[in-house]
Amino acid sequence: MTSQTHDPIPYEQTSDYRWTEAAFELLESGALTARVMTNDNVSSAVVEGACPRCVHQFADRRALTVVTSGIGGSRSGAQGMGGTHLGEPGGTDGYQVVLDITCSCGVAHPIDASGAAGSNTAGGCGVSFRIELAGPATAGGRP
Repeated sequence: MTSQTHDPIPYEQTSDYRWTEAAFELLESGALTARVMTNDNVSSAVVEGACPRCVHQFADRRALTVVTSGIGGSRSGAQGMGGTHLGEPGGTDGYQVVLDITCSCGVAHPIDASGAAGSNTAGGCGVSFRIELAGPATAGGRP
């Protein structure tokens, strides 16, 4: 379990690949979880747990399916994210979802390195990383 009583690290907008690698290690250890859910043909993703940079807890929830007005069905909101062709979550061919996540821990990280009282703060440490989820097709096309 991570302690959230230490002083927060300074905010730094970064998407260095090492944070994606760190997120993968957190996924393997169970300190970070990611899942795709489908309910009434609407797919969503939830990523929650420890941020790979600041280790504060966060939760990222997003819809992957855009529901239209009924003309033409629905469109996958995940298609094209990260420049990759993705299958429809819950489709008969399984699914692959690429999520670009930015820390949203809600902890006030100082924007300047001094961390002085009264300095500007951000509600997250600024790190961005990528999570890729893939799952096999199952009977009925549901993951």
